[in-house]
Formats: sequence, structure tokens, C-alpha cells
Amino acid sequence: MMDCTNCGAPLPVKSNLCNHCGSLNDVDLRAVRAPTVKGPHSDRDCPHCHCKMGSVDLRIGDGFFIEQCDRCMGIFFDPDELETLLDQSVSKVFEADLERMSVLSEEESPDFTRVKYVKCPVCREIMNRRNYGARSGVIVDVCKPHGVWLDGGELRRLLNWVKAGGLLHDQAKKERDKKLEQRKKRAREIEERVEDSIHGGYRGFHSTPERDYLGVPSVLRLILDLLG
Repeated sequence: MMDCTNCGAPLPVKSNLCNHCGSLNDVDLRAVRAPTVKGPHSDRDCPHCHCKMGSVDLRIGDGFFIEQCDRCMGIFFDPDELETLLDQSVSKVFEADLERMSVLSEEESPDFTRVKYVKCPVCREIMNRRNYGARSGVIVDVCKPHGVWLDGGELRRLLNWVKAGGLLHDQAKKERDKKLEQRKKRAREIEERVEDSIHGGYRGFHSTPERDYLGVPSVLRLILDLLG
């Protein structure tokens, strides 16, 4: 739990707005736990507040600049920047804690979130909304060519998800889904080739006396060959 930087009161778990003094806190960059340097304003507008965003150097590598809105604390990442930050800001995790992820999702998810589609700060096209990773509970706004937008507080939630093994769980799910799709594709190929072979058996039964009835032996050989 974090304290308000203005009055010192404990911040609500599900919000970066202090219930005591009403101050909006930058819980995301505090959660990164790295020295940051705020730079000049960029030419990109906040998709919510429509004001120019400030640039922030996260001091990762030779320079890692993101844009953040001073009013709502939302953050815009260029392509692959969010993944790099999540990977380098959290110590290596070797096991996915599914129970912890469930608790985080319940504790940190806002009680009510109004669905709002926002425009990309770069191209001004409407961004797509999608869940970031398996069981993260965070819905991000994505412009595939230009980057990802996170509302204030969502980066902290993603960092906690990564600490609980969220990236490991997400990668394992992607691998399982890939294998399942490969098996389905293989099954469809077998089905199509068996159907072609059976139909060929019908057509060639009288013209090829050595073919067994309905071409069943050849179908069985085909299935065994495909299954290895």
C-alpha cells in the first residue's frame, strides 16, 4: 500500500486518488522504483484530457522516454516499451502464483470502470481495447503501429501481476493455445484427406479391381502415415 505524497494518508488500493485530501497520486512511476527525470512536454495530447503530455526518462539503458499526462497520470508507451519496462522492473520470477493473481485481480480492479474508446496520441485513430495478458485484469488501449495507453494506476497493477508470475502464466497459455490449434489443424487435414480417399475409393472401385471395398485399407494406411 502507498501513502499520499501530499498528506501522507494511506491511498485506496483500487485508486490513485487520496480519499483524505483529494490529491491525485502518481502511483505508477513510484511502483517502478527507478529514478525518473521529467523532461519537456511532448507534441502528443492525452487521449482523455486533450492536453500536451510531459516526457519522462525512466533511466533504463541509455535513455527510456515515455509520455505521461500531468492531470490524469495516464501513460503512453511506444511499441515494445511496456514489455521492456515490465521485464526490467521486476526481479526474475520462476513460478506463476495463480492464487495471488486472483487476489490481485479482485483487490485492485476498480469497482466500476466506464468503457471509453480513446484516440491514439500519434495518429488520432480510435485505439482497440484488449486484455493485457492472461488473468492480468487490466484492459489496455492499443494502436498497433504506435503504442499502448495505460490509465493512471494500471501500470502498478501490471507490475504486481508480473511479480505474481503473470508473464510466465501468459506465455504458458500461449504455448498451450498454439499446440491446440496445431492439433486442430492436423485433425482437419486428416479429415479432408480421409474424405478424399473414401470418395476416390467409390469412384475407382470398378476400374481398379485390386482396391478393397471403399478403399478402407488405403484410408487406414493414410491415417497411420499422418499420425506417424
